[in-house]
Amino acid sequence: MKYMDIFQAAAHNDLVKVKNLLNAGWSINRGDEDGYTALHWAVQEGNLEIVKYLLEHGANIDSLDHENYTPIEIACLKGHKEMVDLLIAYNCNLELNRNGFTPLHAAAARGRVEIIKRLLKKGLNVNEQDQNGTGYSPLHWATQEDSTECVKLLVHSGANINLKDQYGFSPLYIAASEGYTEIVRLLLRNNAKVDIICEESGNSTPLMIASIYDHPDVVTLLINHNADIEAKDNEGRTALFQAALNKNKEMISILLKKGANKNITDIHGKRLVDILNED
Repeated sequence: MKYMDIFQAAAHNDLVKVKNLLNAGWSINRGDEDGYTALHWAVQEGNLEIVKYLLEHGANIDSLDHENYTPIEIACLKGHKEMVDLLIAYNCNLELNRNGFTPLHAAAARGRVEIIKRLLKKGLNVNEQDQNGTGYSPLHWATQEDSTECVKLLVHSGANINLKDQYGFSPLYIAASEGYTEIVRLLLRNNAKVDIICEESGNSTPLMIASIYDHPDVVTLLINHNADIEAKDNEGRTALFQAALNKNKEMISILLKKGANKNITDIHGKRLVDILNED
């Protein structure tokens, strides 16, 4: 018979082997080369019976792998709803972890609607920003994931729709930059500030960033929601100017038809016609 350690046994749902290895003296909280314990493996693979057994025999429910992920965060990322229920029932930690995330951030980052519902019922802060270097709230994560249903749930649960991350990105700015038209529409319908600026990106607006990244449907939608078509960034450049810099004829046409001023000059004295005539 091929040798099987406790990590493999937990991952392959072999409860008999797990019991035998523990009875033979295997440390229940020992981690593999990645810091994964038997509990991490069982949670990742959705093996409820083994998870129950491990927890009832001393497994650390909040053990950290080498990237500081706990079992509950793994369950959220994987979308194992019953596993989340089980870990919560065994009183796992739901607060900010050493990696700067809560389980709610993990669930939102993978678009796990049903898990988000469970976590919100447990009282997790819908506006808590992660501490891992981005300052993303759950709404930022759900927007980045392009999960319309998660965005809708979080907004209706009281998420601050205009909250900025540490780089000054609001959810609307992220959605506009990625071309997520339905999320842009949803955020605007729920009173997102259409001209919210991103200070770290030269005071650019969602309209400017959508123009830069060539998202015509988003540009049209933003303008139809009264985005300031003449707003300028720190360089004195409007969305039309940005489209000209990119030689984007379709975007230029859209913006001109929407009334954008073609007689503009940036802070360097360059005119729109100068940009269009450059090689």
